[in-house]
Amino acid sequence: MLLSENERIRHRVTDTYSYFVQTVDPKGHVMDLLIERRVVNEEIAEQLRRKETRQDRCRSMLHELLSSGNPEAFVVLRTALQRDYEYVVKNIDKTGSLSYF
Repeated sequence: MLLSENERIRHRVTDTYSYFVQTVDPKGHVMDLLIERRVVNEEIAEQLRRKETRQDRCRSMLHELLSSGNPEAFVVLRTALQRDYEYVVKNIDKTGSLSYF
């Protein structure tokens, strides 16, 4: 079965979860683009912003994206990361098991 681009990125982010949580802070541009593209609403964004640590913000954001059911959530996340986290995008792009494809 072929996976959509969103599902492939979702699997790759999940495969790099620990690295992702230790590296990404969803404040700023990442959250702005997620709101702009209607992946999260302002209420969820505000809840994420109130988290005490970067890791807690990131875990909560990933939880929201994984449970959202939005068919473009991870495509938008990847796009948002390209500005300030190009190295994370490269890591996501090179990650993945052949069992996902």
